Amino acid sequence: MNIDVHQHFTPESVIEYIRKHSTDMQINVIEENGVRILSYPSGTLVPMPCGASDIAVRLEDMKTMRVQKAILSVGPNFFFYWMDNRRALDVAQLCNEWASETAQKNPALFACMATIPMQDVKIALDELKRAHEQLGLRALEIAPIIKGKHLDDEFFFPVFEYCADKGILLYLHPYVSEQRSEYERYYNGNLIGAALETNIGINHLLFGGVFERFPALNVLTSHGGGYFPYQFGRLMHGYKVRQEPKAKGAKSPENYLKNIYFDTITHWTPSLQFLINTFGADHIVLGSDYPYDMGDHTPIDSLDKIKLTAEQRAMISHINIERLIG
Repeated sequence: MNIDVHQHFTPESVIEYIRKHSTDMQINVIEENGVRILSYPSGTLVPMPCGASDIAVRLEDMKTMRVQKAILSVGPNFFFYWMDNRRALDVAQLCNEWASETAQKNPALFACMATIPMQDVKIALDELKRAHEQLGLRALEIAPIIKGKHLDDEFFFPVFEYCADKGILLYLHPYVSEQRSEYERYYNGNLIGAALETNIGINHLLFGGVFERFPALNVLTSHGGGYFPYQFGRLMHGYKVRQEPKAKGAKSPENYLKNIYFDTITHWTPSLQFLINTFGADHIVLGSDYPYDMGDHTPIDSLDKIKLTAEQRAMISHINIERLIG
């Protein structure tokens, strides 16, 4: 079986909610050439492909992709960490209810991840408990940077503690909200910024002592781990020669590789081969980033190009994620 761990969804209930509260939320849903688009006051336009909300379209595309099951997570544009807590919680609840219902209706085809309003840890933890205990969701998607806060901030520790205690997989998916001059051209916010944010998130978990404090916390990283895998030696060297990485009681980074997992979205065979050879097939899962344009919509073809044993391929295609979330 091939299980795609990185697919995104957009519930119709959330689209209707945004339309109803567009003035308050300062977001509009517009349509151009049959494609719905989120329009922000800054002028940013975010297309929402029909496969994000249309299950029939998704299933047809999954056949083409040679994927039999998908782990669905909400598109990061719906994290809404910057929004009023009430609106952010409403959207998270709608997403989690859609996720639970979809997984329960189609258990052979889908499993789903939760989302929570991380800008307020109390309501975030309450919603995580509801999503896990009542709705049956066993993974949580968050951004690597949350409203300017980094993941080593003790503000987030109650959420990490719950995930570690309950065996909930923490999934880091970048959401580049910072408007930096170097991101203004060439789609650099995604091409560079997304990979960088993932790296920043992992670094703060490592050197911030989060894995030391919560050794059972498992973290899945998007897009092949961003830049992290390819500069891991620099992190180990920095730990040896500098005091700053030791300030919060963390051990050298290699001690925590057991906690970190990567999807296969690298868009380059040598990178994917390096990722698997270096960090082990037992820490890699299949991903596509469907239905967005920066995804790898032929993930099995990408895997076919890699030198793998039958055991390694089985780990990547389904065994690892089954072990992580059941």
